[in-house]
Amino acid sequence: MESNGLDLDQLRAFIAVADHLSFREAAEALHLSPPALSRRIERLEERVGARLLERTSRSVQLSSVGEAFLDRVRRVLEDLDGAVLGVHELASGHQGRITVAAIPSAATGFVPRALVRLADAYPGVRMRLMDGSLQETTLAVLGGQADLGICFDDAPIAGLQTAPLGPDPYVLALPPNHPWATRDAARLEELIDQPLVGLGGASGNRQLLDAQLKRLGLQLTVRHEAAHLQAVLGLVAAGLGVALVPRLAVAPGPAGVRVLSLEGRPLSRALAVCWSASRRLTPLAQRLVPLLRDAFEA
Repeated sequence: MESNGLDLDQLRAFIAVADHLSFREAAEALHLSPPALSRRIERLEERVGARLLERTSRSVQLSSVGEAFLDRVRRVLEDLDGAVLGVHELASGHQGRITVAAIPSAATGFVPRALVRLADAYPGVRMRLMDGSLQETTLAVLGGQADLGICFDDAPIAGLQTAPLGPDPYVLALPPNHPWATRDAARLEELIDQPLVGLGGASGNRQLLDAQLKRLGLQLTVRHEAAHLQAVLGLVAAGLGVALVPRLAVAPGPAGVRVLSLEGRPLSRALAVCWSASRRLTPLAQRLVPLLRDAFEA
């Protein structure tokens, strides 16, 4: 397909390389071989009459022309996707449906804000938000029950493509009467002698946290466990101990819990939007991805 004499596949290939700054990773994201991707970029550069990418054997960077061209290409494709979405809704006879699966802290945090913005733009859209564990979220996306998911970006998951959102730092949750309650921060080393509350060992959050602590050479013993982060915070509020939890889980701040930042050797988990690599995103899902990023960063 061509637009103003430009091939849309070539434009999408250019955006993929610009996003990944790697021909190999961009080729994997587009399900192309690296030589096929290179040919698309070469034909695009021939069409526009300028070098868009500076390539060496070890790195890829945008040229000055490529940087300016990238912004314009993104706007053009966003406008085109919006037009396709409008035609799709008219042709289908309904206002569209979208399902998002998310880990609980995201499902009660930034995801609803993004869905509100989508609903403002498309008032007739029907939405479904599924909250569950990391495993439940990824299975829903892989199985086609959800169009998009919010998952961890710390390790690749077979069959999923991801768009990074950013880090979600861990914080320390305390009972309000804890001796540290008047402080603003704590160090991880101070937790060795503290009674800890945490998620069960099968939890993706727990496994991620344990792996990071192990890399830092710290071994903290969880004395009390719960199945969900909100239950963990409930145990903390009741005075059973302190807990390392993602900041999203305590925003804007649960009643009965004091929150301290971590200093010295902070911890964080990386979040991402994910979708099935075997299915093309619907236009509606494509519109939601940047809204999720904006809501996460707000």
